[in-house]
Amino acid sequence: MRRNRTLFILFFLISSLAFAQELKEALYDEGFENVIVDDKNDTIKIFFELREFRSPYHSMRFANDIASNFLGENQTIEWIPLHHNVPVGKYSSDSYSFNTLSSSDLEFYNRNNKPFKNYRWNIRVRPFVAARFGYYSNPFETVFDGIIDTRVYLAKGLSAQTGITIPIQNSLNNTSMSPRMAPSILTYFTQIKPGHFANVSFGTYHNDKYGLDVQYRYGLPSKNWSVGFEAGLTGFYYQDGFNDITFSNMSMIHFIADIEYHLPIENLNVRASVGRFIYEDFGGRVDLIKQFGLVDVGLFGTYTQNGATGGFQFAIPIFPGNIFKTKKIQLRTTEEFRWEYTYNNEDRVGLKYRIGAARLVDVLRQYRVDFIQSLKE
Repeated sequence: MRRNRTLFILFFLISSLAFAQELKEALYDEGFENVIVDDKNDTIKIFFELREFRSPYHSMRFANDIASNFLGENQTIEWIPLHHNVPVGKYSSDSYSFNTLSSSDLEFYNRNNKPFKNYRWNIRVRPFVAARFGYYSNPFETVFDGIIDTRVYLAKGLSAQTGITIPIQNSLNNTSMSPRMAPSILTYFTQIKPGHFANVSFGTYHNDKYGLDVQYRYGLPSKNWSVGFEAGLTGFYYQDGFNDITFSNMSMIHFIADIEYHLPIENLNVRASVGRFIYEDFGGRVDLIKQFGLVDVGLFGTYTQNGATGGFQFAIPIFPGNIFKTKKIQLRTTEEFRWEYTYNNEDRVGLKYRIGAARLVDVLRQYRVDFIQSLKE
């Protein structure tokens, strides 16, 4: 009798290990990374990162389709999406309800998180566009670059991003047309405790800026509001190819605080910001952002010491997404191309620099439960 019980327990453990391994392999084959399965209970917890989609809902819906072939009758899943190798929270696979991570969840993840082993070498292709309209002699002045970059995870939440910029068109400014280093940054992202997120970067950015960039945000995905700030100590740099790089002193300080509210209608978000912008002008800005699944569209107005302006913005994925992938490497187009147009193109009014990755407020907006559940309906 005791022997039969031992054999049953052994068989159960082997079956459980086989199930977890098969599910991990199935998800990994479809582009998921750092897949970690905790199947000790009837509710299976699955940590994952999928860099092809900017929306966690689409990642979880895709994962649900794959996992449905492996589940037993009484088994359910809690998905735990990662951003920059850090778990955000738990979402049920059926209703997408949200729960914060327990200490045991974090201990399990920390024991099994292997940044070097569990990620592909992910190569991203993305455009960079800057434009100014309205001059009679040259009504459409643009900068258009192609960028090939990659992000490598070094430890939990710690990553390095670098790449190459290939200039294609420039009728806007005196930026060199020689190939050069793309924005290259060392980034640390963390969730200090539930709902408290921070992102610290040091490196070179777009808009000829370099230095220290700090972002903090408080807001649980189950709540409709969030608050945060962005701050930085930066200088200018100029590149002419790979060899000639000139840096100014890091002497410019900016600090912007904001509050954002997710309206209970049509996935609209209102964001009010106030502070000192990157050209040291004090003022405020109001954004109205509409979320359409994988696409965001918004309007904004700004008033600072340097003047007033307004405009529109959008964020979209770039087709086709995945180009090819193997067990160790993936080539894809960017999950998010974000662009903003301001009608006052003469004065430096309420400007920000682009860091080469999504801002924290734009990332966490995608994790809001009301927004995710609205896509399910």
